[in-house]
Amino acid sequence: MISAGRSCPADYALPPKLFEAEPCGHCDTLYVAGGIYGNPEALKTLALLADEENASLVVVNGDMHWFDKTAQDFIHTERLAEPYIKLIGNVEAELRRETDIGAGCGCAYPDCVSQEAVERSNLIHRELKEALAFLPEYKAALARRPGVAVVEVGKQRVAISHGDEQFLAGWGCSREFLAEAGRQTELARWMSERRIDVLATTHTCAPAALAWGHGAVINNGAAGMPNFKGQFGGLITRIAALPHQDALYRGKVGGLYIEALPLRYDHEAFIRWFDDLWPQESPGEVSYRERIVQGTEDEIEDALLGGFLRCNNK
Repeated sequence: MISAGRSCPADYALPPKLFEAEPCGHCDTLYVAGGIYGNPEALKTLALLADEENASLVVVNGDMHWFDKTAQDFIHTERLAEPYIKLIGNVEAELRRETDIGAGCGCAYPDCVSQEAVERSNLIHRELKEALAFLPEYKAALARRPGVAVVEVGKQRVAISHGDEQFLAGWGCSREFLAEAGRQTELARWMSERRIDVLATTHTCAPAALAWGHGAVINNGAAGMPNFKGQFGGLITRIAALPHQDALYRGKVGGLYIEALPLRYDHEAFIRWFDDLWPQESPGEVSYRERIVQGTEDEIEDALLGGFLRCNNK
């Protein structure tokens, strides 16, 4: 494999047998919401969407926590997500660790990320970890949380992990790696060997989608922050037998539609909550407030790497 997880801690490795297991759930409609980052408005809106469509399974795909740095906010996040299958991301993996190994937030950032940004992320995680020290029951819950889920949607197998197919915080499903022909061949072979039709990931904070006829990879970027220019909400992955009228883009594998669905949470309420926790010049404010308030410069087309089309109604 192209080494997209070379700087991950050793215990972030995901054994292939995890993806070869029997499905942990069966459903007709699956939501995958990774990168909520403690945003309570995102979780409230996710619940509304799931109820409106009667989504039969929701998987919260790691990094559910981040900005929720107080014990009260951490507990609130956990309670809002109580009905769902929850996987760990690097944030939770480092929160539950008993002995600090110097991995910081565990993001395993690529070289293009500045050292200043890495240091701010480590400071954010440190504050979160200090809050969790007063919540041993929640730390124990994180210790039991898996890193991979395999779900059967209709009659097709969907694998879900926070990073990629080899590492909890791997970057192998980033746009940059997925755009490489060698990586595409590698993923197609890996999925075929394990009878996986769709791989759903998150981690990189930038959405990406690729399909090749008999397989697809979709990275939802962030459910709890804006992902595209002019879009002030999060993004989740929806996989179902029928398409959704609000999808931003979609692909199809066999009988399944694989879609990016906007999570239009209360933008102003999220900003007020965020500003109360992360005042001016705090590491959270410096690293994230501009994106939260203004969105990103990415266009939807930037996420489409082949086999996915932007929906005409958007």
